[in-house]
Amino acid sequence: MPMNRRRYPPNWEQIALEIKTQADWTCKECNLKCLEPNQGKHLPRSCKAKLTLTVHHLDSMPENSHPSNLIALCSACHLKARRKPKFVI
Repeated sequence: MPMNRRRYPPNWEQIALEIKTQADWTCKECNLKCLEPNQGKHLPRSCKAKLTLTVHHLDSMPENSHPSNLIALCSACHLKARRKPKFVI
């Protein structure tokens, strides 16, 4: 599902960069070392996609961009996290 940019704060790119930098460009789930900006230009697109670090909202609410709600995940782990069923109590 594409990002709905209206749900994110105007400084989302900076917030995401800070989370990725704090994680040392490593997935917090599987420990995959991902590409930093300007790395991997020579790699095929499919390899770059696998090595892309993303930022996941633990509560699935992009409006809540507090650091405690954010985690750095590789693209595969982010996809798995988004597929997990959400239980409401």
